[in-house]
Amino acid sequence: MTYVDKRGWKFKVMHGLGDVWKARYNKPGARSWKCVAVLPWRECREDAEDDLEVYAEAHGMKKVEE
Repeated sequence: MTYVDKRGWKFKVMHGLGDVWKARYNKPGARSWKCVAVLPWRECREDAEDDLEVYAEAHGMKKVEE
């Protein structure tokens, strides 16, 4: 699932090195994705998705259909 905030930044869960998952963000016009520092690395994608869902709701983000 991808979310977008008021600034147009995109947020989604991505795979890390090894068997870990974390929410990342991408600013408009940027190529790279950066980690959301306040969210932890998770061993299960579903847990990382849950973290992002709570974070997105707390920050008033909208879901984006891809």
